[in-house]
Amino acid sequence: MIFRKLYSIWILISIAFFFLVFIIPLTLCAPFKKLHKLALWINHVWALIFFKVALIPVKVRWEFQPKKGQQYVLCANHFSYFDIPALGLFPKPFKFVGKSQLSKIPLFGIMYNKIHVTVNRSSYKSRAQSLMKAREELKNGFNMGFFPEGGIRFKEYPKMSDFKDGAFRLAAETNTPIVPVAFVDNYHILPDSEIMNMKWHKCRIIYHKPIFPEGDSDEQIRKLKQEVFRVIQSSLDNESSKT
Repeated sequence: MIFRKLYSIWILISIAFFFLVFIIPLTLCAPFKKLHKLALWINHVWALIFFKVALIPVKVRWEFQPKKGQQYVLCANHFSYFDIPALGLFPKPFKFVGKSQLSKIPLFGIMYNKIHVTVNRSSYKSRAQSLMKAREELKNGFNMGFFPEGGIRFKEYPKMSDFKDGAFRLAAETNTPIVPVAFVDNYHILPDSEIMNMKWHKCRIIYHKPIFPEGDSDEQIRKLKQEVFRVIQSSLDNESSKT
């Protein structure tokens, strides 16, 4: 128990330190669209360093080889706040689609609001605007990252909550393949209800083969969502038993 408390303190100090170190160049890059790829590369480096300093071994399994010039929509399960830096380990620059409330965080909010795509899920207008902006970012050569559950909403680990439509409508309307991403272990490192009781554990990430949309009708979007959910949930069920 004492070790876990000390480990938790070490992680929190690491987060605070690297936040302060990296937030300055990220904030400076944020107002300039031409510097957004640089900012996302900095974010990726931050994620790599953070997991090293946190002494968390990352085990990645690729079921495909990302193609140069191909954009992807990343869809990952979301059981822990550790999923956020883990998503940053994806080696291609991507912009995150997330709740607008995060833009209120001092310093971080400036960078988040300028670089990424924010959405107020309670507002139809905001959802429509965020989808339009995400389309533009795909055209600009960025990948897009989603937690399609809409937050940490699961009731029983490792069963995911139902997916929202946004990521799948975006993929279908732009004919962009979806990469299902399974974060198997982050819940064991940091349960969302125990921020001061972190546990050392490996971090396994599975990048599944891309799933290509077969149309943009409501029925095809529903089938795409179901298939991505099935792939991730099957992976979680199989791999969680090995934890």
